[in-house]
Amino acid sequence: MGKYVLMLFIAAALITGCSSNDKQQTLEVRENRTPFPPIIEPHNPEQAEESGDVVVLMGEMRNRDKWKTFMQNVKKHQPDQVRVTRYTIEGGPIIHELVYDGELIQTTYDDTRDMYGSRQNKTPNTCTGIGKMKDEPSRTFYILTGCEQESRFSIPSK
Repeated sequence: MGKYVLMLFIAAALITGCSSNDKQQTLEVRENRTPFPPIIEPHNPEQAEESGDVVVLMGEMRNRDKWKTFMQNVKKHQPDQVRVTRYTIEGGPIIHELVYDGELIQTTYDDTRDMYGSRQNKTPNTCTGIGKMKDEPSRTFYILTGCEQESRFSIPSK
């Protein structure tokens, strides 16, 4: 009986050690990431596009290649990040910054520049993945899945 307890203790220590290592690597990826470019005010679509944001305006996507690269890296479990700026009908920017560490997506939602926005600080969230959802027969959207809090992220897939 004593041998089994000792073996269980050693196995638990090894598993805990591996988890700590994985968490440490995840923290290092987050800390060593390149910061997003500064947001130039008033952050109109042209400025957002020039600074490298994926821009969603009137159902169209600019800098689509950056989104495709981000999605490919998520599928390969390779760390990456992307900033998506979606414009409302009134022209207000809503900014989502997504940072993927190889396992989870850390995202912030910032609607403070939208006249109907919350006027609060950026809202952080953690999600486990990205999926597709059909809204209508001809419209498909990317959405964040497995989020700790309700996610307000969606962009057209085409």
